[in-house]
This record gives sequence, structure tokens and C-alpha cells, in this order.
Amino acid sequence: MNLKLILGAIGTVLIACNILFFVHWVIPLRFIVFWALDVFQDIAILYGLFLSTIIAGFALYIIGRKEFSNRVKGNKIAFGLLMFLGFILAATSFTFLSMGTSIASSDWGALRSSKDWATFLLLSVWSGLGVISGILWLIDGANLVEDKVLLSKKSDFSQTRYPKDLIAKYVKQYPHNPTGVLEWHIHKKMKESKTRGQTIEELIKESE
Repeated sequence: MNLKLILGAIGTVLIACNILFFVHWVIPLRFIVFWALDVFQDIAILYGLFLSTIIAGFALYIIGRKEFSNRVKGNKIAFGLLMFLGFILAATSFTFLSMGTSIASSDWGALRSSKDWATFLLLSVWSGLGVISGILWLIDGANLVEDKVLLSKKSDFSQTRYPKDLIAKYVKQYPHNPTGVLEWHIHKKMKESKTRGQTIEELIKESE
């Protein structure tokens, strides 16, 4: 299996995990943060863990982004879920960032120690990466939708003129211009006093 595809999938999962943390103010999900605080005992360490998770996820997703997009291209569930999670991630992380910045700006004096400032910076960078990741998912999801529409139109056009198996072979062998090359081959064979139908049948047999 393609290594970049695996990395992209792992990155997607790591980024998606942060959605639970960004919506931790929702009562049913508060147990997640409470449990994490019980384990790490320090909010700065906790935010540092969240930040490292989304940094790793973002880096892995960027590495395998192209392969991951190609793998899920044409899958309605995949691009629908990607856009949905992208919207949730962008909205919740932006809200979280706005809330943290608003609280801090209303009383900068509350950030008394270097640890308080470090915690605020960790929160800000973590939330900022959440916004960027969410927007990136929305863009990729929109591109997948556009690619699906274009592929559908291309498929419809091809199947109205050529047999499915034949055009599939030419798409694979001549991705730059499959229909153009196929038409050239048909025209070339028709010069041998063959009808278009006979020519297409011959090309089908040659492709088997």
C-alpha cells in the first residue's frame, strides 16, 4: 500500500481527534478534558499534548494529501464527511480561539506568570492550526466534489460514444487525451475500408 496514503489517513485521524477537545465545553464531552487533566495534572502540558497532536496530524496530512484525495475521489461519503468535519473543526477552533483571546485581552494582568503566557500561546497556536486544518479540509472536500462532477461528465460523454471497456483502456494508457487518441486510431483503421462499427469491434478485441 502507498506509504503517503497511509500517512495522510493517519494525519486525518489525528486532526479529527482534536474536534472532541475543541468542543469540550459541551457538557456531554466534558469528561474527556476532566479525564485528561486527571492524567496530566497540568493544563499547560495538556494543551501542549493537543498542540503536538494537531501538528503531527497536519504534517502527515500534508505529506499524504494528494494520495489521500486521489484515494477517496468519487466517494460521496468521504468528501461529505471531510467537508462536514472541516466545517466543525474550523468553526469550533475559531470560536475557541476567539474566546481565549477575548478573555485574555479583557484582563492581560491575569497572565501573571511565564507559565500563564506559555499556556495562552499554546492555546492560541493550537486553535490557529485547528482553523487552518478545517479550512484545508473544506477546500479539499470542495475539490473532490468538483472532480467528481468533472469525472461524471467525462464518463457520460465517453460512454455515449465509445464502449466502456474500450474508453477505460485509453484513459489508462493515454490519460492526457484518451478520446483524441482513440478517435485517431479509429480514423486510421477506417482508411482500410472498414466501417466505424467494425473498427471499434476490432479495437475492443485488441484490448482484451
